Amino acid sequence: MNYKHLFLLALLLPAFSVVRSQGKYFDISKNLEIFANAYKEVNHSYVDELDPGKVMRLGLDAMLEGLDPYTNYISETDIEGYRIQTDGKYNGIGAEGLQMGDYVVITEIYEKSPAHKAGLKVGDAILSVDGQSAKGKSEGQVLEFLRGFPGTEADLQVRRPGENKDLKISLKREEVEIPNVPHSGLVAENVGYVNLTTYTRDAARNVGSALQDLKTQNPNLKGLILDLRGNGGGFTQRGGQPRKSFCPAANSSPAPRAKYPSGTIFSKPSITRWMKTSRWSFCWIK
Repeated sequence: MNYKHLFLLALLLPAFSVVRSQGKYFDISKNLEIFANAYKEVNHSYVDELDPGKVMRLGLDAMLEGLDPYTNYISETDIEGYRIQTDGKYNGIGAEGLQMGDYVVITEIYEKSPAHKAGLKVGDAILSVDGQSAKGKSEGQVLEFLRGFPGTEADLQVRRPGENKDLKISLKREEVEIPNVPHSGLVAENVGYVNLTTYTRDAARNVGSALQDLKTQNPNLKGLILDLRGNGGGFTQRGGQPRKSFCPAANSSPAPRAKYPSGTIFSKPSITRWMKTSRWSFCWIK
């Protein structure tokens, strides 16, 4: 008799498990429907104009905040930002811009990028992206529209200085590599110049290559200007690597003096020490 009861229990347990699982998925489906209806109603009927993307992000953050401090939503834009910071790569058109008046104006185009191939030029004001007006949008919003999966197309309408008619430009997104040393050369006799824009993965190697090219062009090179204007910084380890091009004996990063929420502050004596031991007359601009 006991064996019969055990056999019956063994048959019923999987059935209870399936029913429980189906009930959970029903709850998820029902709650998604409730959330979607509330989301539509708020965006449609709220007294003030809302940004649907911002409202959705607030809802996601509030949902995950109630779980624990470690579960977070990372959007595609945030991931692209991390890739730019660490690898100097992202998926997009290969152009940067700033908001000037009502529109975002192209301020930089990377060589061999989709923007460069399509004929986009510095000074072009972006009027629309894929038929959506860009008037009043910030550079962050417009550049987010321009990012996307490689192979997807983007149709731009731009206003170019000196042209009577607005231009339509179509381009295909690609993986874009941002050069961290876009410019280098001689600025005076025996004085070189290197522009380091980001401390990404290959920053030290590219600075070293630029320096070697300058030394090849001018064996009597005695000074160097390292331009850090616009450089947002990076990880401590990578930030210290480029200095080895000027002072080979510097094998370690400058010792931190203190750490704050905004980042690490380096000890000034440790920086000036390796500069003084170098054979170079060295200057940085930041």
